[in-house]
Amino acid sequence: MSDAQIRLAIADLTATLTTDFDLPVLLDTVASDARQGFDAYAAVVVLLDHRRTAQDGDVHVVAQALREPTSADLSFQRAGPGADSARRGAVTMINDLGEQTDTRWERYRRHAAAAGMRGMRAFPMTSLGVPLGALVIHTDIPWGSLRPNDFGQTLANLTALALSIGPIKDRATDTTATINTVLQGSVLIATATGIIAERLTLSADDARAHLARSARQHGHTTTTHARAVVVAHNNAPHDPTALDALLQPPDLISPPHIDL
Repeated sequence: MSDAQIRLAIADLTATLTTDFDLPVLLDTVASDARQGFDAYAAVVVLLDHRRTAQDGDVHVVAQALREPTSADLSFQRAGPGADSARRGAVTMINDLGEQTDTRWERYRRHAAAAGMRGMRAFPMTSLGVPLGALVIHTDIPWGSLRPNDFGQTLANLTALALSIGPIKDRATDTTATINTVLQGSVLIATATGIIAERLTLSADDARAHLARSARQHGHTTTTHARAVVVAHNNAPHDPTALDALLQPPDLISPPHIDL
């Protein structure tokens, strides 16, 4: 991204916070902006589930943007320095995973290097001093000195603000409740994406885009529409009529046949 594009991305995200935004969609936007802004291979938003411990799996990926689809195991993004940033509320960084003198996060380093990663930064998200998660970015070349680190922390701060205020309907709830809602919504969206991918024979990325487009056409948030897709599928797994109605624009739904 150019400086002008970075400023525009920040302005768009800030403007979104004044609306009744859909948190999972906003988190996807943050991940996408981060990946493009840093010319990164991958960017994820991870959230900290305070109900769990590190041993129980307290760090969850809720949004991810990749330069290109991959079958590689990218679970290292929620481990090592990314997890430390999420838990401690501090920036973590590795300039070059190829440097043998740095022995921190040994297991993570092996995993990330095997996936072709070379550099990383994790920017913490905190609210009133409480860690909420992190924006974790990986590059397939050494990090260098030209990437806009202030952009990463600005995105993380705006994400923390979004989690703190929540959508309009949830503004009376606390941040922990909002995070729990996001975690549930992410599961719904992932499930609906899989259902759509199977039904329409689409890739995961195309199915997710179809879900977002269908939600707009039906006047729903992506999370609300994902819930409707999952319910329709579960209620009638062998009769896709209700599901198909949700996957096309309302004005294209075939009228019922009437025998005269």
